Amino acid sequence: MAHFYDAVLQRPDRFNFAVDVIDYWAARPDDLEAMYWVSKGESQKRSLTFKYFSRQSHRVSVLLQRLGIKEGETMVMIVPRVPAWWEIAVGAIRSGVIISPATTLLTEKDIQYRCVKSKASVFVGDGASVAKFLAVRDACPSVRTVLQVGDVPHPGTDSFYASLELVEADASVEDVRRDWNSPALLYFTSGTSGPPKMVRHNQVSYPLALTTTAKSWYQLAPGKVLWNTAEQGWGKASWSFFSAWNCGATLFVYDDREAFSPRRLLRILHRYPITTLCAAPLAYRQLVLQEAKSYYKEHPPMALSHCTAAGEALNDEVIRQWNAISGMEIRDGYGQTESVLLCGNFSGFPIRPGSMGKPAPTVPLSIINIDGSETAVGEEGEMAVLIDDISSKNEFFGIFDGYLNDDNTVSRREKIFTKNGERKVWYLTGDKARRDADGYLWFVGRSDDVINSSGYRIGPFEVESTLKLHPSVVESAVISSPDPIRGEVVKAFVVLIDQWKDVNQDSLRKELQDFCKKNAAPYKYPRKIQFVPLEFLPRTVSGKIQRNLLRKMEWKSETKAKL
Repeated sequence: MAHFYDAVLQRPDRFNFAVDVIDYWAARPDDLEAMYWVSKGESQKRSLTFKYFSRQSHRVSVLLQRLGIKEGETMVMIVPRVPAWWEIAVGAIRSGVIISPATTLLTEKDIQYRCVKSKASVFVGDGASVAKFLAVRDACPSVRTVLQVGDVPHPGTDSFYASLELVEADASVEDVRRDWNSPALLYFTSGTSGPPKMVRHNQVSYPLALTTTAKSWYQLAPGKVLWNTAEQGWGKASWSFFSAWNCGATLFVYDDREAFSPRRLLRILHRYPITTLCAAPLAYRQLVLQEAKSYYKEHPPMALSHCTAAGEALNDEVIRQWNAISGMEIRDGYGQTESVLLCGNFSGFPIRPGSMGKPAPTVPLSIINIDGSETAVGEEGEMAVLIDDISSKNEFFGIFDGYLNDDNTVSRREKIFTKNGERKVWYLTGDKARRDADGYLWFVGRSDDVINSSGYRIGPFEVESTLKLHPSVVESAVISSPDPIRGEVVKAFVVLIDQWKDVNQDSLRKELQDFCKKNAAPYKYPRKIQFVPLEFLPRTVSGKIQRNLLRKMEWKSETKAKL
């Protein structure tokens, strides 16, 4: 019987990532490398095989049982990029424990929110995150067990490493494949438009369905090495975790706990055999600045051949500049914490800079109108995934169960349309886009970010992309601003390159407005421009600009000014 890696991907009735993937690759005689880990400062390096993670995850499963942690319970995990993160994650999946990864950037209040909302019974963290948790432990009554990874254990906690040493080297648990729709992962959204929501994934919606993302977008196979710069608390980190290991590829991990540095990223690419890079658009925007370009010429990558970007829309000018520097194209992709990759730029068709590409293989993605019909070419609509046929084994299953509610039910942004006796159920992404005549998709913006000025609907991303073409602009954020005549107009908060900060602002403002009129439809130009420092732009902890906060601030301040 062919393994799922070699066959057409179908949804199985029962599945366990630890058994069906990790143990599968571990059983091969070639002892494939699963992870190449490099410590901060590069003083330590470890090459870890699938056999290692198979053995360790069995031991972790035994440890969880001895600690009284049961199948179906939730584990909030805030651990930096150390191998123990993956040992614990695979062990939890093997045991049927639901993992809820979170970023090390969280505050005490954030940790309390996640533990309470998820009703977690276990908290796993390093010394710093455990200290934050202990400060709010009394407000998290569901948490029974605290497991600390590294550092001197805090009182009242169990040391992961010391506890694991008491588990026999050959200890194992029974192989159990669980119903495909039983819960496996619980992620919190980045909160770009409100409080973080709990996103529940089942045994296959991430752990297995990401195989398609791995093959078509990351282009992974045994022998390939993937570096995803996202921290472990984000859904995109799971994209690389499950993608690489589903394909028998190596996951490169650099335990970096400092702010992003383009020079450091380029140095790592120069020193290690990384073949595929996945980074946020923010990282690529910094890689094309002059200092990084000069460093790249002196320290070219050792093995890099494939670049991808996801997390937010990528400006077309950045794609062009990176190609001029490296000779490589950035294959932009679009997905959500709620899904695997939904569309992207794949091999087999040329990249159109600024486009999100085309729907991913097997993904029933469309752009629909308010009545559920598909939009015409060039017409703006909402990106939606067809999910009406939930009984078929050949269905698209790379989508979450829903948002977990306080009463333990799940719900999704769905719309049901019935026409001529045909019933269709769509999952609504909340993002606006349009489709060109060749099937390429073009991002417009979040549904609530779109600006309506004098009857014209204007997506902020296109204005931001146009501004990025100007040599003075590092980054921008575009929102609506109240206007007594037009109702609302386009306003841009612009971050300037250092060399342009002393230029007369009134003259530069006019120059940027004229530039936008020339390089995009004239009605889209920003009638208001405010120059701001980079730190002025509010971001989620994952680095996405929170336009909704800028918009609230703008409308509040303008209303006060009128009073």
